[in-house]
Amino acid sequence: MPGIRHDQDVLDRTGWDKLPHDALRLNVLMFGFDSLSRNMFIRHLPRTYHYLHETLQMIDLRGYNIVGDGTPQALIPILTGKTELELPETRKRMGEKASFVNIYPFIWKKYQENGYVTGYLEDCPHIGTFTYRLKGFDSPPTDHYARTYYIASTQEYSHHKKYCMGSIPRHKVVMNHVQDFFKVYREKPKFMFSFHTELSHDSHNLIGAVDMDMLEWLQAMTEEGHLNNTLLIIMSDHGPRFADIRNTQQGKQEERLPMFGFVFPPWFQRAYPHAIVNIRRNSQRLTTPFDIYPTLKNVLHYQGAGKGNIKDRGISLFKQVPLERTCADAYVEPHWCACLDWQEINLQDRFVVRAAEAFVDFINKLTESYRDICAELHLERIQWAAKLVPNEGLLRFHKNADIDGFVADLSAHTVVTQEMYQLKVSTMPGGGLFEASMMYDVTDGSFTVRISDVSRINRYGSAAHCVEHSQHHLRPYCFCKAPPPQPPKE
Repeated sequence: MPGIRHDQDVLDRTGWDKLPHDALRLNVLMFGFDSLSRNMFIRHLPRTYHYLHETLQMIDLRGYNIVGDGTPQALIPILTGKTELELPETRKRMGEKASFVNIYPFIWKKYQENGYVTGYLEDCPHIGTFTYRLKGFDSPPTDHYARTYYIASTQEYSHHKKYCMGSIPRHKVVMNHVQDFFKVYREKPKFMFSFHTELSHDSHNLIGAVDMDMLEWLQAMTEEGHLNNTLLIIMSDHGPRFADIRNTQQGKQEERLPMFGFVFPPWFQRAYPHAIVNIRRNSQRLTTPFDIYPTLKNVLHYQGAGKGNIKDRGISLFKQVPLERTCADAYVEPHWCACLDWQEINLQDRFVVRAAEAFVDFINKLTESYRDICAELHLERIQWAAKLVPNEGLLRFHKNADIDGFVADLSAHTVVTQEMYQLKVSTMPGGGLFEASMMYDVTDGSFTVRISDVSRINRYGSAAHCVEHSQHHLRPYCFCKAPPPQPPKE
């Protein structure tokens, strides 16, 4: 049932002869895992990583930093080059004001317009990237769209062994679908975006079951020649968000540094040596999802290697990313930047207690209008607190002291008017665990919190059942006064 149907219209519309003259003439295969950091990939998929690294010469981005919270904020910049806020409104809760997600300028549309067969697969329709919180599609976004199969098949899962469909592990169903796509359209240019969620979304241990199967799948794709003219991208949206490891300093870093690697066919290095040199160099530099979109655009319209402009939010990875690029240059907010130097603060510090109470007040204001169903939260415990320590050189920099800019004039005494703090606190009732970045205004002693700088880092499950359908955006912050309804007894 999940196989690739024969579509004569697609076969007639596509072909290598229809590609732009400046195209790199590569298929694009993006194979993603939900919630998998680069380090986690290496730990849990060692055979796969070794094969990718040693045999297929994968270049993985070691400074690839997320730019927002959750899957949509990771994938929307990759697939559209924009943030959700920069695109037309598509949130379900906005009702008639919301458009279907087809309105987004997805990169696969550009590929489709230029002779490519396109495919899109996600294996968990109930939490789909564009269908969970957003309105979804009112028509298939790509030539082959697997959602129909998964909506039907998930109804059958209870009749099969866990994580299996019949005798086949469900992660292999994803791999088989991709392989079938490449077989059916062997002679056509292809763009496939596939994203496996089931095993890694809630757990960082289950994904180890994929290792041997993925190794064999990669070997088969190689032996069958599918990778001879394909850009293979092995990636994730972010690291773990809910697993226990997220409560450690290591887990916090790993959430911000997901897996992202490129495999090019052997001939590409000979044909475009400068591009490969840049990608290898960029693997050690700060990169973000915003950089992937122009990279994918360059596969269709190659614009050479050279150097990227530090002023650009997104820089094609075929170009050299400037070494001096900072999170601010790359539009990565402090809350998400893995490069920042945070100095831990004593949890008994009165200032820290003030900050934590200000944060809990902020959460309570979010649910204030629903106090009849959402309990008022109270600070239970401060688990961690840190302050962003300003760079001494930054504060003292005044201007360049020579015409070439080699010598700095450090005579300034910059007054710090705002300070950034980060807290991890638990609340009661409900035991919610939150992490937040807060701005402190030194001049008036006030704290500012933005909803985008708050992460709920443990699961809320049925505790937010009373707002699950009516006020979906409040689920992380609402602890329902009434217990969840019990299923009827059989």
